[in-house]
Amino acid sequence: MKKRFLLLIAFFYLGCAKEQVVEIPFQKNELKNIKKVAILCPNDRPDLFMNVAGDQHIPLFFLSPALIPQLFSAMSYIDARKTDSRLFNSLTFDMHIGHVIREYLYRKLQRSASFSVISPEEVEACKVAHKLQGSEQKAPEDYEQLGKHLGADTVIELFVLSYGMKDPGVFSKPYAVLKVKASMRRVRDGTLLWQTMMVQTLSQQTRTFGFDYEKYSDENAKLLKEELDKLAGVLAERLVEAIGFKCQLPTARLLKMRSN
Repeated sequence: MKKRFLLLIAFFYLGCAKEQVVEIPFQKNELKNIKKVAILCPNDRPDLFMNVAGDQHIPLFFLSPALIPQLFSAMSYIDARKTDSRLFNSLTFDMHIGHVIREYLYRKLQRSASFSVISPEEVEACKVAHKLQGSEQKAPEDYEQLGKHLGADTVIELFVLSYGMKDPGVFSKPYAVLKVKASMRRVRDGTLLWQTMMVQTLSQQTRTFGFDYEKYSDENAKLLKEELDKLAGVLAERLVEAIGFKCQLPTARLLKMRSN
């Protein structure tokens, strides 16, 4: 039990460190040098998480006089939801959320950006892109090789840090959440032009998930995938706007109109 206690504290601090992303604002004067962009996304599909009531309050445990009981309570939540996460990952195995975001970003940049964007299909067909989308260490010359093969001068990289469902408690509705790191890099020298981390939820969600824990169904998975698809669209718009363009046919506006 002592070992589990120490592991929980270690995971908490490691998780905080892992999610730290240095923000690099995009300089609009760089646009004149960008002609053709390739969008990369890791090939590995991240696991969907389940975060139930109490998990998000772990940092407050360390300020509480009842530290030990609350930590044991948190550990019981973690153990009880491991099965939930495994089950939902099996129900949503056909949805690579990173590829969904990339597809939305590609379409929206096509409509709005001043530069041209290489299609995801063309990127996937390029063998050099496989290394850059894998887990091995990347070098500046790898980006340069990609540029030569695809004719790109810039790459946008998408990294899904986490995605899944949060359940704040009995008085709140469960909701989907998506956390992404995005960056833009010049291929000729590997210079990082832009980097950000974004967290997206849907505040105007009108439907409830209606999950009955340990009795998940294909219908639950379908609803969750629909919500994640909307999240991907809205987050892609925010990425486009962060680069300095205005989205056409914005998903966020359409969702707001439907909820009114």
